[in-house]
Amino acid sequence: MPSLQLFQEKDMLLPVSFALKSMNELRDWVPDKHDQFNRPNVMLQPRVKKVPAKPRLILTHDMAGGYKEDKSIQGNDYSDIYSLRYWHLTDMFIYFSHERVSIPPVNWVNVCHRNGVKCLGTFLVEGDDQMHQMEALLHGPPLDKSGKSDDPMRLWSPFYADKLVEITKYFGFDGWLFNIECEFFPFPTSPKFKAEELAKFLHYFRERLHDEIPGSQVIWYDSMTNDGDIDWQNNLTTKNQLFFKNSDGIFLNYWWKKEYPALSRVKAEQLERSGLDVYFGTDVWGRHTYGGGGFHSYKGVKEASLAQTSSALFGMAWTYEHFGKADFEKMDRLFWYGGDYSDYPPPSPKNLGDDNGTESDDSEDELMYGHKKGIADVVVAHTVPGVNWFATSFDRGFGQQFYYKGKKLMSQPWSHLSHQAVLPNVNYHDLKVYPVDENIKITSSLESEHGAFTGGTSLVIQGRRLSHRESRDTESEATVPLFKLWLDASKGCKIRYRYRALSKDDVKLTMSCQFLLKTTGKGAAEQFFYLWKPEKSLDRDDGIRATISTENEHDSRCFLLPVTEETTGENDWVTKTIEVPAVPSGSTLYVTWVELNLDINTAGLAGLTPQVIASLGYFSIIPTMPAIHQMHYCALNNTVLTNLKWSEQKVMMNQEDNLSKIGQEEYITYYGTLHWTDLAQVMHDWKETEFYKISYRYGNTETFLGTSFCSHYRLSGLTWVQSNRVPEILVEAVNREGDISSTATIDILF
Repeated sequence: MPSLQLFQEKDMLLPVSFALKSMNELRDWVPDKHDQFNRPNVMLQPRVKKVPAKPRLILTHDMAGGYKEDKSIQGNDYSDIYSLRYWHLTDMFIYFSHERVSIPPVNWVNVCHRNGVKCLGTFLVEGDDQMHQMEALLHGPPLDKSGKSDDPMRLWSPFYADKLVEITKYFGFDGWLFNIECEFFPFPTSPKFKAEELAKFLHYFRERLHDEIPGSQVIWYDSMTNDGDIDWQNNLTTKNQLFFKNSDGIFLNYWWKKEYPALSRVKAEQLERSGLDVYFGTDVWGRHTYGGGGFHSYKGVKEASLAQTSSALFGMAWTYEHFGKADFEKMDRLFWYGGDYSDYPPPSPKNLGDDNGTESDDSEDELMYGHKKGIADVVVAHTVPGVNWFATSFDRGFGQQFYYKGKKLMSQPWSHLSHQAVLPNVNYHDLKVYPVDENIKITSSLESEHGAFTGGTSLVIQGRRLSHRESRDTESEATVPLFKLWLDASKGCKIRYRYRALSKDDVKLTMSCQFLLKTTGKGAAEQFFYLWKPEKSLDRDDGIRATISTENEHDSRCFLLPVTEETTGENDWVTKTIEVPAVPSGSTLYVTWVELNLDINTAGLAGLTPQVIASLGYFSIIPTMPAIHQMHYCALNNTVLTNLKWSEQKVMMNQEDNLSKIGQEEYITYYGTLHWTDLAQVMHDWKETEFYKISYRYGNTETFLGTSFCSHYRLSGLTWVQSNRVPEILVEAVNREGDISSTATIDILF
């Protein structure tokens, strides 16, 4: 889940994410004890701001009506789940369902924030029979006086705006898509007058949300016009500019034409706004969208970007729903990164719908290179989030087993989106191999079938022969690109990676990093290289290959930074630590690129089936703390778990349908919700709690139960043989580096 499969399907108190289905539910909402499960523990991670600003990309997730497999807060007992792998290509994620108020499931909020992506909910009114809901939105509940308390001339109520702000703040997400596809009653005042009042409501809502949550976003969907009509413009025009001016951006409908992005940018600038605040929609399912959708969805994104406007994709789970779970991995990669013609399925007779008259303006490139484009070919990727630290376990948030530090804790399929780590933000499938041997194929992929260090996934390098003939060369060098970064390493840092290899005799695995040096003053770079003297020999067997370039790229030098610590742990996972020294005052050093290097003895590849060469399970860059600050540093980075208690307990005795599993002894089946307080006092982000590991102790046996991303855990039907021994629950806090920072226990008493 990762949660041991017990009796979750019978537990009505198992926590789930939810929507509010009506204005009455929105009116009556107040946080209760069960809502605590829905609050994220991962704050929005900072991203390096691009100068000049680049076109942005919104992803709008609409799958099977929403709140399906992703609603299970403690995860699922199957590994087939839709997830996004390419967060570095996007800026905002909108959770969409056809309910009135779509609050993003907490697991989506956590994974968005970890990747530096803002997560938005949706407020939706649609259908001709919902006019009374529009009146309620504008005027508030009948007995509400908030609309008249501070401005007697105001003809609209801020009640529901305030409610939505309260919900946003409590559930820890970053804003809303406002989708109004229903008109007002034409009395007692005109729809045009009510639309103008709605724009005032929207302005109030945006300003109030910004005050409470800096950086939050209110995006208006292109539906209602200034006159109160539902009339999709597919462009920024005088008919929808009123709502654009009172929101942070407009999500335009999908039926636009090639010339519209340039026209919209001009219109936005006339309104003293950036064209980047105009998001041209592309429906991935087609349905008359510009470009045709599907694998051609990149066309709309490209056209909008060329005009310096932004884009919004709707329904990216097409690759999961349309092609099925078995082909999702391949189809999703083709959608985002493109591929060779032979990789694609044959087109359906009508493709995905009318392409709205869009010409195939990329056909020349495709014919020239034999490569179809994907979204990554037309957007600028973000660097990994963070200012001076980074850590990843390469976990995709699902697997066949669950591991912690190389030890297998659970042997059953699971999925839990909150566990998804920051994944490689460059095309790690595109590895370089030298010398070229057409009889040897080496691949790089994220896999769940070959173990993991923490979670369910590792980056796996595999090799195989394509025929039985002998290869001319028995040694190959493979380079796997991993991360594009912009991390400040000026004060020194520790680089740590964990891997396991087929054989030390057949594989040598190292990492390479590129650095950018910024200096001030003439001759400062030369002075830096003179003073900064790590190990220079490139003939060592271990360490990190470091390439340091000056900002103007007129000078570039290579070093080998030696391993300062090496250990071998559970299941032969090797941990290597390398220290990068601090740079002199006046200089700034950034880590900009990370890749994996392998020297492979291909003579060890026997047969024609793929063989695992090596697995990479962890990589981190953590700032070095000066020795003089170590004691103070340790004192300010403590985590204490306290105040453990149970609630909502239920005990069942002698369940006949399970007696065969444990003989004829009496046994107890226990349900309960565990709560605790995390008194974390941390000075640095990487020491904050990432998740909690929950285990069960009974006698000399310890069994992993699951994980939690909040200070609550629902135990659903734990069973044990009745005896004089008292079962005990162990809670362990795991920080963002992946280390246990605190533990606590509580007996199961009832």
